[in-house]
Amino acid sequence: MVSPAPRRWPRRLARIAAVGCAVAVVAAVAGWYAKVLPWYEPIRDETIDAVERHWALTTSHPGWSFPGEIYSASAPADLPLARRLLHARARGYVDACPPQQPGEICPTTGEVLLRGGRFPDGPQPPEPAPWTRPRAFEPISLGWLVGPDAELRAHLPRDNAPPHLIAALIASEDERFRTHVGVDLEGLVRAAWANWEAGHVTQGGSTLSMQLLRNLMSERDRSYARKLTEMARAIAADRHLGKDRVLQMYLDAPYLGQTGSFSVCGFEMAARYYFGVGAADLTLDQAATLVGILPAPAKFAPDQHPDLATQKRDRVLRRMAELGWDAAAIDAALAQPVEATPHPLVPVEKHPTYLGATRDALLTVLPPEVVYGAGLQVYTALDPVVQARTEATLEAQTPFLDRVLYGRGVGPLLSVGAIVDPSTGQLVAAHDTAQTDSAGFNRVTQMRRQAGSSFKPVVYALAFEPGPDGQPRYRPTDTVPNVPRAFGTGADRWTPRNSNGWYMSQVTLARALATSANIAAANLMERLGGADAVIDFADRVGFDTKGFPHEWGLSLGQAEVTPQEMARFVGTVLGDGKRIDASPVVVAFDAFGRERYRATLPHAQAISPDAATYTRELMRLVVTTGTGWSVHGRHGVDGYHGDIVGKTGTATDDRDVWFIGGTPQYAGAVWVGYELPANVGGHASEVAAPLFGWWMDAIHDGLPPPTFDQNGVTRRYVCAGTGLAANASCPIIQMPFLHGETVKGACGVTHDPSELAPPPPKDPNAAVPGATPAPVPAPP
Repeated sequence: MVSPAPRRWPRRLARIAAVGCAVAVVAAVAGWYAKVLPWYEPIRDETIDAVERHWALTTSHPGWSFPGEIYSASAPADLPLARRLLHARARGYVDACPPQQPGEICPTTGEVLLRGGRFPDGPQPPEPAPWTRPRAFEPISLGWLVGPDAELRAHLPRDNAPPHLIAALIASEDERFRTHVGVDLEGLVRAAWANWEAGHVTQGGSTLSMQLLRNLMSERDRSYARKLTEMARAIAADRHLGKDRVLQMYLDAPYLGQTGSFSVCGFEMAARYYFGVGAADLTLDQAATLVGILPAPAKFAPDQHPDLATQKRDRVLRRMAELGWDAAAIDAALAQPVEATPHPLVPVEKHPTYLGATRDALLTVLPPEVVYGAGLQVYTALDPVVQARTEATLEAQTPFLDRVLYGRGVGPLLSVGAIVDPSTGQLVAAHDTAQTDSAGFNRVTQMRRQAGSSFKPVVYALAFEPGPDGQPRYRPTDTVPNVPRAFGTGADRWTPRNSNGWYMSQVTLARALATSANIAAANLMERLGGADAVIDFADRVGFDTKGFPHEWGLSLGQAEVTPQEMARFVGTVLGDGKRIDASPVVVAFDAFGRERYRATLPHAQAISPDAATYTRELMRLVVTTGTGWSVHGRHGVDGYHGDIVGKTGTATDDRDVWFIGGTPQYAGAVWVGYELPANVGGHASEVAAPLFGWWMDAIHDGLPPPTFDQNGVTRRYVCAGTGLAANASCPIIQMPFLHGETVKGACGVTHDPSELAPPPPKDPNAAVPGATPAPVPAPP
């Protein structure tokens, strides 16, 4: 009998061989992982971090930079008729009674069909389609935020891309996109074989994932090491993002042309540039054209090289047909001529001063790569009517004042103005008569000049703040000395004088501010704790106090401030003491619709409500009885006659003149001077105050006359020297009282006649010989 043992050896050897092979494979794989993983893992981690930063739009660079766009505020459609018409005119609405199409308004009834458009709370359709928000005139595009990369790119949501664009892209660039892992090995082999046969590079074998990563990582060298790294990155990104996110990012990424110094990038912007439509409205032949020029947009640009572009388009269309796209649609697309006409992409900037202020504001709350690279849609508080009236008034009346003052400076006289809405705390208008470029020096937000006496209301507001007992430390009826004296000692000794030469042994705070008494202001600051106390308070209400002088002259406005800061302070006073930012920005969304910044309404109490009311009332007296009377008109030009408050300010040697003030609707500040500081040739009451009045008259046109809420204020005539009930010798002033306060006793002082009043001002409406008044600016 033959033993079966010899028959088992082949099987045993086969098993041993199989086990050996398995061990070898495991060892090889283990060795491969041991060598490859340490190389791959940091690339994977770096790639995931990079694609997430790009997806979050927290980074920007050539190949991934989205410009932003800035919009004005909308305007309610139920404004008074005159104002409604102004807003319609500012937006190019045309007259029609009754209106038949969106963008038409009846000038007699005010009936309007609104265009709709982009709003901060979402897009709205043209009427008569129903809206999801209150009816309003649409925001206006003011300009773009284009970064140093000079790329014009707009986000195309994947769901908005037409199916034939996606199909063309995949057919032309990566037909196995949905099945590979980020790298198409079959495509690489095919490309290598084709290149070997041709003797030069004819195919790249790059997938959409690889092309995307090449854009995002800015790796352009052609070494084998770079290619391997690119493949590793593509695998990592494909796995991390998933196919839909890879495709979404690719739609926005590629370079597709050039317009002047700007690169046209992404399919949305390319569709607008070449065909004047959004990508969602691209036809099949247009979509195939854009995909066809991807390898070399400059060489195949359809507007410059239509024959070459046609060849590339047709190649894409035929490949789509091979992959099963509708043959009839392909034939129709092939029959179309390639017609592309460049369309302007960058709008002409409107209101450069305001745009510059907007950029400044954004850069204080967001990093530059977000401001210039995240595709921000920035909605501002700009009122197109108020802005247009601001520009028209300052541009017309500043040269007139220059003629009145006989052009004493070097160069033209300049004016800079800022308007704030006290209810929202935001900047609604700004203009600098010398600024023509939004990227230039912005005098509204950056220019610092001495405020002169326009800073005094800050000192008085501090005086009216509550003391330890919760009551105001001072009231308008309280008095301070107003006679010449020296402050400080030795090298710090300072002896101010009153500019009008008028003095009084004691003067109420109300009359001291109305007449801009310098010595009274210095005495008050001394009692409040000196310059340090005022600086702390100024910082609290929004001034940048780093450069403020710690000296007696601060009481007279030796601090250098910006027009925006002064308008902000007035807005805080008129807004019941709530601190405001005076920022132009309301809300900003990035290209993917994520909110990046939203302004908050004023809420922090920077000044007590009573102190704000007292300050406002004393600034009213400046206009009715003091240095600000010429807001009502001067130099033969009528001014503003509604409810208004203010304060004049003239710096040393008349080099800077100011008026700050406001109405119940708008708070503002205007500065007048020269580029190189020089004597303006007049005080604020002769220059800045009348300009402010003309300005307020222009911006309130078409609005019902607003009045201040009295907040429990009663007004009584009292002695301006003692704050008590007046006797026959007393100079009198109409004093504000709060919360049922009454006059405390009668004045027992017999006043010298010289104390009755400062020297009377000149006739505010007297025309200046040889100077022709500028006409009041017409509506925009």
